[in-house]
Amino acid sequence: MARINTVLSNFKAGEISPKLEGRTDLDFYGEGAKEIKNMIVDTTGGLTRRSGTSYVANTKSEGAVRLIPFVFSEEQAYVLEFGDDYLRIYKDKAQVVNGGNPVEVSTPYGVDDLANINYTQSADVLYISHPNYAPRKLTRASHTSWTLTKIAFAHGPYLDENITTTTITANATTGNVTLTASASTFNSNHVGSIWELRQQIASEIDLWESAKTVIQNDLRRYDGNIYKKVDSGSETTGNRPPVHTEGSENDGTVDWVFQHDGRGYVEITGHTNATTVAGTVKSQLPASTTSGTKFWSEGSWSDHRGWPRAIGFFEERIYYAGTSFQPQTIWGSTTADFENFKSGSLDDSSVAFTIASDQVNAIRHLLAEQVLAMFTQGGEFILQASGTASSTVTPTNVQVARQTAYGAANIRPIRAGNVSLFVQSGGKKIREFSYQAEVEGYVGVDLTVRGEHLMSGKIKEMGYQQEPRDLVWIVTKDGNLRSLTYDRQNNLVALAQHPMTGTNVAVESVAVIPNSDTETEDQVWFVVKRTINGATKRHIVYLNDLDFGSDVTDAKYLDSMKTYSGTSTSTITGLNHLEGEAVSVLVNGATHADKTVSSGQITLDRAATKAQVGLSYISTLRSMPLETQAELGSSVSRDKRINRVFVRFYETVGAEVGYDENSLDRIPFRDSSMSMDNPVPLFTGDKDIVFPSGWDRQQTIYVRQNQPLPMTVLNVVAQITTNDF
Repeated sequence: MARINTVLSNFKAGEISPKLEGRTDLDFYGEGAKEIKNMIVDTTGGLTRRSGTSYVANTKSEGAVRLIPFVFSEEQAYVLEFGDDYLRIYKDKAQVVNGGNPVEVSTPYGVDDLANINYTQSADVLYISHPNYAPRKLTRASHTSWTLTKIAFAHGPYLDENITTTTITANATTGNVTLTASASTFNSNHVGSIWELRQQIASEIDLWESAKTVIQNDLRRYDGNIYKKVDSGSETTGNRPPVHTEGSENDGTVDWVFQHDGRGYVEITGHTNATTVAGTVKSQLPASTTSGTKFWSEGSWSDHRGWPRAIGFFEERIYYAGTSFQPQTIWGSTTADFENFKSGSLDDSSVAFTIASDQVNAIRHLLAEQVLAMFTQGGEFILQASGTASSTVTPTNVQVARQTAYGAANIRPIRAGNVSLFVQSGGKKIREFSYQAEVEGYVGVDLTVRGEHLMSGKIKEMGYQQEPRDLVWIVTKDGNLRSLTYDRQNNLVALAQHPMTGTNVAVESVAVIPNSDTETEDQVWFVVKRTINGATKRHIVYLNDLDFGSDVTDAKYLDSMKTYSGTSTSTITGLNHLEGEAVSVLVNGATHADKTVSSGQITLDRAATKAQVGLSYISTLRSMPLETQAELGSSVSRDKRINRVFVRFYETVGAEVGYDENSLDRIPFRDSSMSMDNPVPLFTGDKDIVFPSGWDRQQTIYVRQNQPLPMTVLNVVAQITTNDF
């Protein structure tokens, strides 16, 4: 027999798939765990208990909801609750109210629409796209004043110009007009779309020239634009040709009012039949269109052609992409004018590009890096300018190139540091989309391969928490919560699971915003569904700070919890959201017997000046099967026994250690020198636990915390006896 110390010095590989348990040859085997529950892998390699969640409000809707961040700045960040045809607003860990009532905005999005909402933000405006609805913008005028409006695009974008003999005639050039087609052209789903009508013959209008006599209402054209002299009398033209595209400018002597660029634009407002519609002129129509023109273009976006699915900002343009009719096309606005898609050859004109590929790759998401990443159903592309690295995209230099061919699921990618993370089309893998100089392109590294079993429920949403640790929070479609510690600089990629207690419990949504309170930790918000008192309830909660300080009375390790702080009391109220539930309690930093909520309150056995009340959860570390090198070689397949265990804790109170979940010994943290009237102080150091286990070929170590108290495990040392035979 041989007695050997096995050291588990870190857990930076996270929870390891059962399929890898036999791979003791892998470098990360000794840096992973068989199970990590409600523990977060620190960037230093240790395990810290996840903090609890604080209750804010019940959702308004009985159905599913989705959380979306609204971030103007670190000090002005909100979380939006999108539900069945409404949204509500949260800030500073509370619901935004006005006159005691929640601030609420009506939306067109029903429960079944929520998953397909895509968004991007500029200052106080959140731009929203959805494949079934016209793009909208959510504008914050003040803390309690929010409006959601349909975007009134000034121009375009448009399909290719008509090549048939069908003409369209307008009965006027301005105001409300009637458009009449010479053949069946329109349907009711065209209402809301913008159409372009171009003049038949531009040469019918004289060119602007200097030193020429003009009179009131004369038209002149220059560089394709049409201008009108509106002042009375006769004047001689100056020496500066008109080049403006709106309003009035002087050529040196004559004021010229811009009319159009040879084309005008009409928004269809009503449908009569296949040949007749009503419309409103958005930009004056050429006079010749009243006689009919075959030079017209249907709007690219409508209820008929579909609305763009993807949206994003890049180089002072807003980009939309992926309609049902043009799933592989991307459109960029004119520079710095996000509601204008007027085409042209100028550098600031709108941009459009259709991906050429061997199969239809519907664009699902856009995310800006040094390039604009385009995540499609069948692969990953980048949009950038041809030429030098410093070139900006224009209508004449735009180019798109495929990078990888994994395909993206219909789950919004996220930024994590300086890279993008996206979910592969199957919904079970998170890939890192990053530039690699060695291949002179972007690659898609699988970040979940070591913990693939944790993704079996398929991913639903992700959120990235940068402070205080680099964490990706993952919500799966079956209601489970996972964390991915992601510190690429230190080559740390580690998964853990976070089961919440309760009846029919499911985490349904996640959103992350900066924390304006402490500016040290980002706020992580969840929607958690439970059966409470026989009814389905959805709680809006936020994750308490992972680093709560050094005072145990401030520990917050309960879910959907409420905190009391004030004068000494034995009655804790405000617990209606947990009616009928058995709740755990921390009183003045010490554990307390569980209580059942009745009439929204509990009565304590002893008075408290500070108390945390909520649903308990268990945090567990279960090591990989312990393997080591014995005198006669590897201990794999040999009987072995754990004699004692040394656990190095950091700022911990309360823990259990054992060789299986049914044989756990509670570690004492209070000694005779400590007053019974005060909470146990946080402990940092080693604990020595003696518990001879039985002989087994698959020995593991459990470390568990089931009290509402902190626990951080830095390393574990097991003293093992192996059988040489």
